[in-house]
Amino acid sequence: MSLPDPALFDPVRFPGETEEEPWPPPAFDFDAPWLNDPQLGFERGPDGQIVFVRRCDAVRLVLDVETAHSALDLAPGSRDFRLLRLIPSALRLVEVVAPRDPVPPTLRGEPPPPPREHHLYAATTALVGALERDSGPASEAFMAALRRIPPGPQMFEMAAARCVTDGRLELERVARLARSLQRLARAHASVLAAHAEQPDYAGMERMVHATARVLLRDAGWSGDLLGLAVRQACPLSAVPRETAEALRRAAAAELEGQSSFAAVEALVQRQAQLRDRLVDLGLFWRRLAAAWASVHPETTDRREVDALCRNLIRRLQLKSLYAPP
Repeated sequence: MSLPDPALFDPVRFPGETEEEPWPPPAFDFDAPWLNDPQLGFERGPDGQIVFVRRCDAVRLVLDVETAHSALDLAPGSRDFRLLRLIPSALRLVEVVAPRDPVPPTLRGEPPPPPREHHLYAATTALVGALERDSGPASEAFMAALRRIPPGPQMFEMAAARCVTDGRLELERVARLARSLQRLARAHASVLAAHAEQPDYAGMERMVHATARVLLRDAGWSGDLLGLAVRQACPLSAVPRETAEALRRAAAAELEGQSSFAAVEALVQRQAQLRDRLVDLGLFWRRLAAAWASVHPETTDRREVDALCRNLIRRLQLKSLYAPP
């Protein structure tokens, strides 16, 4: 069964979104003057926190995104508050967010970019490890050449040229092997890139659980249908994160488990299928995950929380998104 069009399926509205300014906006144009200093920036810390950096003084302030608005004196639900809550999602797509930077196009619903160089580097490194287990004579000669070349996007072409120069393999044979491995490396790099650009699922899960705790603490909401819906959403909110990780592991296992590269084309197609599934998963969840991150459990309008719960449950009904790899 084919998936519906993600752009038309169950549209997600961010808390506080208005008709005058669709969300996310084009840029991180904060209103507060202390957040518009060009020497400021946001980075992701080693444990996933937001790191608030003032570059000229080398000051680094580590902030929990759920309480960062208090440290920066931003009112919950304000435009600056909602921009701040977009930053963890943006930092999954870029290294640094500075004031006035454009919001990453992928976060605004545009197609994901091609793999970056570090994804290609990681893919070629993994492929070289798999190639070491291939016992064919062509692979052994090719592997001997690869050991003398630094990993990188062009390493297979350089190894092919070295094999021909040394006279150990015929040009046609080694060129065919190099092209196949190059395609496979790029296919696996696409999987790694699609996984790296998945939405901030962990942030969404934390906010669903935080909202559930607040509702259950409030006697007026604990027995309400909304309280029941959020309670049910808590364990289900982990499904997209677990699915994305399972797809990444499947791609790596299929590459690492090869003892022969006689059927590279089948491997390339399988990597492409896993990459497409990760892209579909991200398309259906990116806007919703970022919208949940914009919730303030104490003050967000309960009708908006109810709509986000409905969005979450409806997306989980798209069973083909979460089928085992």
